[in-house]
Amino acid sequence: MLSSQQKFWNGYARFVQKPVIALIGHQPTVRRIADLSAAITLKTPGDLTLTEKHLGLGTDSVRTTVCQIGPTPTGGSMLYLHGGAFMIGNLRGYRHLVSELGKAANQIGHFLHYGLAPEHRFPTALDQATFAFEALCAAPDAGPISLVGDSAGGNLVFALLHRICSRGLQKPVAVAAIAPISDLRLTNASLETNVGSDHLVPMRWIVRGKDAYLGGHDPSDPEVSPVLGTFVGAPPCLLHVDETEILVDDSKALANRLRDQGVTTEVPKFKGRTHVWHLNVGRCPEADDSVQEIGAFIRKQVARRSRTFGLLELMLFVSSRSSRSMRGRHNSSHWVVRCECLLRPQSRHSSKLQKTTAMRTKLQFAVLIAGETRGPKRPF
Repeated sequence: MLSSQQKFWNGYARFVQKPVIALIGHQPTVRRIADLSAAITLKTPGDLTLTEKHLGLGTDSVRTTVCQIGPTPTGGSMLYLHGGAFMIGNLRGYRHLVSELGKAANQIGHFLHYGLAPEHRFPTALDQATFAFEALCAAPDAGPISLVGDSAGGNLVFALLHRICSRGLQKPVAVAAIAPISDLRLTNASLETNVGSDHLVPMRWIVRGKDAYLGGHDPSDPEVSPVLGTFVGAPPCLLHVDETEILVDDSKALANRLRDQGVTTEVPKFKGRTHVWHLNVGRCPEADDSVQEIGAFIRKQVARRSRTFGLLELMLFVSSRSSRSMRGRHNSSHWVVRCECLLRPQSRHSSKLQKTTAMRTKLQFAVLIAGETRGPKRPF
């Protein structure tokens, strides 16, 4: 049952915000209205601190803002990519959410100031997100990195994850997205069936954002429609979307794509909430609970990664004392992958290769331990 606060925000979205973004096509005006709405409705934490950062590689850099409340987090870094149909969205409207997510996840939240369409069309925003992620990976104090985004920012999150997986880049520890638009071909059924039930997003707004962002680019490109992307080896993913949303099928199709490639993916069910209800954190219990859920998911994946490297260190220690060292047969990155497969929860969506690798790793590790206590002979 929805809280009275959630019902209020549903009504505000339906009768105030939805008509504005449907009827006003002048982008500067829409951006000013969005800023005014954020100033009036969003709750900024009293102890919020904002620190501007320039994430750089060589002589180039991109601008982010660290949004933090409370003590400095110790669980790594979060790169947040905001929504707004690629056309609107700024720090004023997201600083509270990024800081609350960072606190819940025990990570330092980085809000990326990416270029908005139509002034900056594809691939500007994705290139800036890729650069920011690689810069965080290169930073010695960044720690485990998570990717989080909403709506159009969710599109950028999974387009970035596609780039990471297809290019063999260092992978994030976890990925979470709130109602991502994953298919800019605009072919999913809920774009028609949920036009009336969606409290906030009109179809006209989605089409306008697509045209502004793509500028004629092929929507079948997996870098703009990540539902067509490559995600083999990706970390666990969490998707939040409401069943009444116009974009619900985008999340479901993306989840199926991820699972088909062996990626552990969670899609909890919600019904009756507005698009990206998390923005009402601090004013609505549903938003508070969902922010905590995303934070708990990221914490869990960070802890799992720590266990992975702890197990790796133990395996390499045992093997270093064995007459036939594993390090002589495989490098450490091989065993990182093997250990991650061992610790990853196995489900009906796990591939046969994942399950086989996990079982073989368990057996080989057991034989190593047994061999260390009985002598140097190894059956493999």
